[in-house]
Amino acid sequence: MATPSPVSEPRRRDAIDVVVFDAMGVLYSCADDVGELLVPFLRGKGCVLERRDIDDLYRACSLGKMSSADFWAAAGVPGAPDDEYCRGHRLTDGVVTVLAELDTTGVRLACLSNDVSEWSKLLQERFGLAEFITDWFVSGDTRVRKPDPEAFTGLRRRLDVVPDRILLIDDRAENVMAARAAGLQALRFGSAGLSTMDQLRRELRPW
Repeated sequence: MATPSPVSEPRRRDAIDVVVFDAMGVLYSCADDVGELLVPFLRGKGCVLERRDIDDLYRACSLGKMSSADFWAAAGVPGAPDDEYCRGHRLTDGVVTVLAELDTTGVRLACLSNDVSEWSKLLQERFGLAEFITDWFVSGDTRVRKPDPEAFTGLRRRLDVVPDRILLIDDRAENVMAARAAGLQALRFGSAGLSTMDQLRRELRPW
C-alpha cells in the first residue's frame, strides 16, 4: 500500500484551542498576490523594474524592513495609494460563513500571514475580519515569514497555547509541513477534497 502524502493526507485531530488561517489563498482568494495583483498594479503605474527586483522589494517590505510608502518609492511609483492597490483583493467565497460558525463554538481564531503590515491592516478593516479573528500575526510586524520555524514558534509563544492544540490552515505545502514539524496540526487548503470553504466547513464540523 502506498504511503500517504504528509501534506494532503488528513490526520486525526485532537481538541483544538486555536484555528489559524493563512491570508492569501485562504482568507483571500488570490494565492499569488505578488504575481497576480502587485506586479500588474505596478506595471499600470509605470514601474519598469525586473520581476526579481520587485520580489526582493516585496520580501523586504513584508519583513518590516521598509514601510509601504518606501516600497512604492523604491519601485518607482512614489505616492501610490495603499487602498487603491488593496481594492484588488477579494475574500474567498464562503469564508465569512466558516469564520462565523467557528466563532460560535468558542474556538479562538487567528491569522498567520506573510504580508506587508499596512496592506494587511487595510484588508482587515475593509472586510471586517477582526469581528471574528482576534489575533493577527503578520510578517511585516513580526519580521519573520513562513515557513521559517520561528514563525510557528513565535505564534505558539504569543498565543500561549501548546502546539498540538493549534490547527493551521494554509494553501502552501511548505508551510503545512513546517507547521507540522513545529508540532502544530495543519491542513492544506486547496488540496484534493479541501479546495472550497464548503469542504473546509465539513472538515471542521466537529468544532
